[in-house]
Amino acid sequence: MASEAQAHSEPGHDAQGHDSHEHGHFGPEMWVIPERSGLVSGVVERQQAGSGLLRWVFIVGGVLTILGIVGFVLKLFTVGFSDHRDWGFYVAAFAFVFTLTASAPLAACAFRFTKSHWRRPLTRIAEVFSVVSIVNILLFIPALIALPEIGVMTESGEEMVRRSIWFQELVNPSGWLMASMIGLVVCSLSILWLSAMPDMAQSRSLVTGFRASLYGRLAGGWYGTKRQWQIQKGGLAILGGLYFMLVVFVQFLIVSDFAMAMIPGWKDSILPPFYTVISFQGGLAAILLTAYALRRWGGYRDYIGQAPFWAASKVLLGLTLLHTYHLFAFFITYWYGRLEVEQAILNYLMFKSYIGIFWAQLFFTFFIPFPILVSNHARREGWGAPLAAVFILIGLMLFHIRIFAAAFAAAPADLHGLYFLPSDAFSFPALLLPPPAATFPDLWDIFMILGGVGIVLFLLRVGLAILPPLAMWEMKEGSMYQRVDTLIRGRYLVLAKPE
Repeated sequence: MASEAQAHSEPGHDAQGHDSHEHGHFGPEMWVIPERSGLVSGVVERQQAGSGLLRWVFIVGGVLTILGIVGFVLKLFTVGFSDHRDWGFYVAAFAFVFTLTASAPLAACAFRFTKSHWRRPLTRIAEVFSVVSIVNILLFIPALIALPEIGVMTESGEEMVRRSIWFQELVNPSGWLMASMIGLVVCSLSILWLSAMPDMAQSRSLVTGFRASLYGRLAGGWYGTKRQWQIQKGGLAILGGLYFMLVVFVQFLIVSDFAMAMIPGWKDSILPPFYTVISFQGGLAAILLTAYALRRWGGYRDYIGQAPFWAASKVLLGLTLLHTYHLFAFFITYWYGRLEVEQAILNYLMFKSYIGIFWAQLFFTFFIPFPILVSNHARREGWGAPLAAVFILIGLMLFHIRIFAAAFAAAPADLHGLYFLPSDAFSFPALLLPPPAATFPDLWDIFMILGGVGIVLFLLRVGLAILPPLAMWEMKEGSMYQRVDTLIRGRYLVLAKPE
């Protein structure tokens, strides 16, 4: 079996997890290779023991979720769905939750495709976000109700339409949108089930109560035969490719129908890939923050080393640069075009109405995390990427408010306004002139935004409490392909190449 030596020395754990004298640049917690024999029992024991932080995450997430439900109910009884402009911040909160929960499982698929060894402790954390994505279906229903019709018929019989990506003129494509969302959730849950089946089969004799019954039902037919491993490997590859196509497609639908199509005259080929990039950025940031919390306060330090954060910080840095590049590409295209409608959109989203949120978003998504992610010390110690992730998540929330809440407030639903156009004038651009003033959330909107954050925390904690929090079969596999050995005076990570 061929092997290669890692280019950097490792002074910490050897293949059995014992400490050795420190040499080189990395501390003893860089590459953590747990002992295979006690991996399952150790992880189950730590999961059952829990921690104070995880209990607080459960409590805080539950309280914020209740606040979000209260805000939604009071908003519904106060204003109803008669005016879509009242629901812009709700759509922003939904889009933020969707961005994180839909893109996070893709990280497990992508890094599994590339056969990255460092991703093994992060895989299950990424896949558990599929449990959180179930709530996307429920959150999507009010957003679909608030979405205005593509076209209306006046009392005089004149057809009034607005631009959209759909060919139908008078039909709101809610059915197609909901079908795509359900398909995405089902695919992500299938990946989670197929990946967690070996771990549930190994753990079912060590757990009791609800989890024992759940593991028996979901993994009762798993015996670890060669045929089953082959089916699992092929199934994860097929589902991973399908999920990648689905998540990009659904992200395109969300940002096109709930943002771009809502602002008169906004035609942009950069926004859909831009939204996909920030979704990947937000999903990876959420994974790293969760993994760091489990390692630092959850009791999993012996299973999660610094190497996953050190390696993933490079990917996060690349996504941060891509985010900034696409933002600049959007700006320079419209600024150079200088069409009246393009100037109106720039003034509305960047330079006049939402200039404060725009610059705050830019600082949180680039100017603050960039120096953290390029710092070798911060990345090497393991806390750099999670710290940058905190600022990135705040910036992405501001992005969704600036795009989705602003889109729903862009133009009135009045037939005499700029929102609907006569069908015979459809070829002429609608103008966002003068740019409307920025809208601010009321108390119920703030509750719903906090509720979006809370539902992610709450369901993520529930998922990590019920399902095995680490992909133990992958970590066992990795321990057979990795070891820390001595060469002259240095300690090096040796990686085997099984394929």
